[in-house]
Amino acid sequence: MIDKRLTNLAEMANRFHECGAVDKLTMRKIDALAISAKQDEMTPDKIKLIREKEHISQAVLAVVLNMSSESVQKWEQGKTKPQGAALRLLHVIDKKGIQAII
Repeated sequence: MIDKRLTNLAEMANRFHECGAVDKLTMRKIDALAISAKQDEMTPDKIKLIREKEHISQAVLAVVLNMSSESVQKWEQGKTKPQGAALRLLHVIDKKGIQAII
């Protein structure tokens, strides 16, 4: 999950790097963290794609994630975003399939 704090941290580290207080290796690590966090975002389209790829309904995905079907519906509509364990499980399903968690 990326937020304003991570963006601010990356910008601050870049300023420190420009004045010589942060070395290249540290900047690479910070950049990798920022890129990784951005890739970890779960968009409404991505959630729907995961569900369709696994050939399951919103209700089935909700049961697997121990969430309500209304939550899954709101994620796919972009009204809310998955967080915590549900977000991590969605990433597992995306990478390894639903069989990895059931």
